[in-house]
This record gives sequence, C-alpha cells and structure tokens, in this order.
Amino acid sequence: MNFNQFVVRNTLRNKHLYMAYFLSTLMSVMVFFTFTVFAFHPDLTSGLNKNVQIGMLAAAIIIYGFAFFFVLYSMDVFLQSRKKEFGLLMIQGMSPKQLKKMVFIENLVIGFFATICGSVLGIGFSQVILWLSKQLMHVTYGFYFPTQALILTIVSFLFLFFLISFFIQFRLPRLTLQELLKAGELGKGTIKASKVKGFLALLLLAVGYAIALATPGQLVPMVMIPVIFIVVVGTRFFFNQLSVLLIEGFKKKQSLFWKKTNMVVFSDLAFRMKDNARSFFLVSIISTVAFAAIGTLYGFQSLILEQTNAVSYEFQVQGDPKEVKELETSLNQVLVKEGVDTRAASATIYQNENNQQFITQTEYNHMAELVGEKTLSTSTNSAVEIRSVNAMVQTKQKTDSIKISNKTLAVSTVEDTKVIPAYQETFVVPDTLDLSGMAQTKLTNWQPKSASREQLLAVGKAFEGQPQYIFAKTYSEQSILDMFKPILFVGVFIGIVFFISAGSFLYFRLYSDMDVDVEKFKMIYKMGLSKSELKKMIYQQVGILFFTPIIISVIHGAVALTAMYHIFNLGMQLTGWQVLGTFVVIQAVYYIIARTFYFKKVYRQIQV
Repeated sequence: MNFNQFVVRNTLRNKHLYMAYFLSTLMSVMVFFTFTVFAFHPDLTSGLNKNVQIGMLAAAIIIYGFAFFFVLYSMDVFLQSRKKEFGLLMIQGMSPKQLKKMVFIENLVIGFFATICGSVLGIGFSQVILWLSKQLMHVTYGFYFPTQALILTIVSFLFLFFLISFFIQFRLPRLTLQELLKAGELGKGTIKASKVKGFLALLLLAVGYAIALATPGQLVPMVMIPVIFIVVVGTRFFFNQLSVLLIEGFKKKQSLFWKKTNMVVFSDLAFRMKDNARSFFLVSIISTVAFAAIGTLYGFQSLILEQTNAVSYEFQVQGDPKEVKELETSLNQVLVKEGVDTRAASATIYQNENNQQFITQTEYNHMAELVGEKTLSTSTNSAVEIRSVNAMVQTKQKTDSIKISNKTLAVSTVEDTKVIPAYQETFVVPDTLDLSGMAQTKLTNWQPKSASREQLLAVGKAFEGQPQYIFAKTYSEQSILDMFKPILFVGVFIGIVFFISAGSFLYFRLYSDMDVDVEKFKMIYKMGLSKSELKKMIYQQVGILFFTPIIISVIHGAVALTAMYHIFNLGMQLTGWQVLGTFVVIQAVYYIIARTFYFKKVYRQIQV
C-alpha cells in the first residue's frame, strides 16, 4: 500500500471523523447547484427582465464566494481540531511535507464526494422547492434535466476544492510535536476582550439603527450603504468583543453564576463565543440578507395588492367626460359579451387650483349605496372630508373649515372610506354649491351582481392592449401576482438558500466542539449529574449558540424592513413581522431537532 492509498483508505474508514466537515461542504454544493438549476430554468428565465437576470447572476457569484469562504473556514476549524492526530502521525514517522500532502489528498477526496452527492441531492431539493412554490405561491415551473447546472457545479466546485486544498496546507497548526500531542489537555488560557471595542459595538449599532429609523423615506436609499457598513462593523465587534464582556460580567455575579447548573453552562461560554465569533457574525449577516430580501419583495407586493384590494369596485373608468363616455360604451359591450351582469354609478369629481377634490352629496351617496357603505349628509354650511383606505398614508392634519366660491364651510371627517379614491384632500359638499368653474373629471364604477373569476379576467383582458385606461380589479390583481411571481420566487429562494447556509454554519460549529463537550460532561456525570440535568445544560448551551446570531439578525432585519417601509411613508407592516416570525419558527424547529440529536450523541459517548 502506497502513501496515496493509505490517505484515501484512512479517509473512507474514518467517516465519523470527517462527517461534520463533509456535510457542511455538501450543503454548500447542494445550495449552489439548486440555485443554478433555477438560474438556467427555461420557464423562469424567460419570464424575467434583464435586471433580474443580472441580479440572479450576481447572487450566484455571491453564493459561490460564500461557499469558498465557508468551506475554507470549515476546513480550517477541522484541521485545528485534529492537532493530536497530527502529532501521533508525526511520531510514527510522517514528515511535515507528507502531512501537507495528506491534507491535500483528503480535501480532494472529501470535495469530490461532496460535489457529486451535493449535486444529486440538489436535484431532489430543487424539486422540493418547486413543489413548495407551487403550493404556497402558485408558481408552476416544469421539471427539466439541469445539464448546464450540473456541469457548472461540478467544474466550479472541483476547482474550488483544488484551490482550497492547495492553500489549506499553509493553515496547518504550526506547533511543536509536544504541543500537538497535548492539544486536548492544554487549557485555553485567559480570555481577553477590549472594553473600547465592546463600547464601539453598542455605539455603532445604535448609530446605525438611529440613522435607518430616523431618515425620511425619500432619503433611505442614500444612507443605505453607510448604514450597512456601520451595522456590519458593529455586529463584528458585538460577537468578538461585547458578547465576551457580557458573559464575563455575568460570571462575576455569584448569585446568578452559582445558581443550579449555570456555572457549567457559562464556564467556557466566553471562549466558545470568542471561537465562534466569525461564524456567528456570518450567520447573522447572511440571515439578515435573507430577511431583507424576502421581506422587501413580499412587502412590496403586499403593498401594491392592498392598494388594489382597497378599491371596492370591480371596474372603474375615470377621465375626461367625453373620453369616459366612449369607454363606458366599450366596457358595457364587453360585459354583455362575457355575460357579466353589473350595476353602475357615475359621479363628477371637481378639482380646484389647490389640488383639492370635491363631489356632491347625492353623487357620493349613489356611489356609497353601490358598495354598501354608509351615506353622508351635509347642510348648507358644512362639508365632509373623506379619507380613503387606498391612500397609503394621511399625514395632513384634519381640516376644520374650507372656503369654496367665497363661502366658508365647516368640515367634519370620515375615515377609511372605500367609496372613491382619495389620494389628496377630498370633500363631500352640498348639492347646492356652485362648482362649475372648476376642472371636471368623470368617474364611473361598475359592480357585478354575479360573475366568475374567469369572466372578470376575460373582461379585463379585453382592454389590455388599448391606450385608454379601464381599471379592472380582478385582472389588475392577477397581473400584479404574475409580475411578482418570478421575482418573488427568486427572492424567496435566495432567502432560503442563505438561511440554510446559516443553519449549516451553526450545525458544523456545534458538532466540531462535541469532543470537548463530551470530556467536560463525562467528568461532571461521574460526580453524580443526572440525565435530566445534563439534558437541561446541553439544551441551554445549544440554545445560546443557536439563537444569539438569529436574535441579532432578527433585530437587523426588523430595522432594515422598517426603513424600507419608510420609503412609502409607512411603519413596520404585518408582512414584515410575518417574514421574521416565519424564519424564527424555522430556526426553532431546527434547534429542537439539532439539540435532540446532539444530546443523544453526547449522552451515548458519556456512558461509554
């Protein structure tokens, strides 16, 4: 048996030793392959504009770059945990040159199998994504054999693993033979954290959040890049410095530190936070990207749909009285042709030089009766200001009085009406008021008595290519959904990809430290620790490591989505909380599964 055969057989026979690293690299391959499956999907790419296609290409490059650093970092951690093994091999006569060669071949073997297995699993995972998108988003994309994606993934990752295999040789632990052999017995020394950098973490995060939340909507895009930079640096200092200071401060409070099993849970937590700072930082940033991508796209679609749904009428024509008359005739002909029975109501909207709208009481009430809303009554000296639910925001203070044709009218207010759109100041005035000198717009609305969705879509489609504008509610909703489906699908998929990648980071870090946990808990277990106490400590420890980066990313995501909604002069919407809540639930399920398997593995080895 030659040296190369020894390395390959040693790698294959010690599968358990390499499993965590193999699974983490396999996950990176699977994620990239699944993304390229959709990037080359003929049904998806044909429905996207050039800007979205460029965005997908940029996302693919980002995912590949992320995979490179993730695999490199995972391999680095993997090598650092094998110091004792390297010491034993060197005692048996292995030279440093042979050790580097062994690591090179090992990484190629693991990379080869991870690439093949990841691509195969990616085919199945892509079908799961397609099925979920069909069930949840009603997006239907057919199956195709991803030849281009398969070739690109295999070539890209074989090159990546070859590159990492070459560079990782220079990351081998540079310790003496004695230090390598006693690596598992040596303590970690005294942990040090900078109070200045800890304070900077709080300051930078606070400044970043303050700028994002206080900036007026139209200026949000201008401050986006500086805020991202400030928050990213602050997040780095938080995990690397501030978290360590907080844990060390907690340990000094003896009433809490010595309570029950807290001492065991927090004894080496500061070291683990320090060791995991890079991975936690990446997890929080990646998860924030996922939250922001999905939340922005989903929120933007919801905002547009809300505006459309707020219109009470199925069909609406508004414009110059002469043009409206022609459109009314055309629309009525199509309604008859499609067999849609409707009721209609018309009104004249007047507008003065101050951009204020007026409608007479009688015409407003006809419109209100059509949609089943309350009618209004005005006196000779009064008017009613209506505020529409389909206006994004009403920031103006309520008007107490208004002057029309040299006559002052007292004004009351009605909120959230759906009778007519009111994107500007709109008033219901007495029929006796003279409005003839103002600009006039005719508004006609139709409400179907009974009609199927297919009939309503057919009526709207009949006017799709005409230069005149006829608003068709059902058709507009469907058009918005069709327009956003490909983009939202890509955004949701990228979010899922990043979130799964974040989870694989946490998984790898958890299992890479398992040997240390086993030794620690084995000693405590011999002293009389019960199984329930052991389970509680492991659950607490795993929970802290799992949820710390997720909590930070949720806060980042909430601030980012709030700033996004500020562009539309809105506060944080329900859709934003739904996105964040969904990811938290997914992470909670991930945590429950991980902690259960982790406890079983640790407990099994403790009893040996």
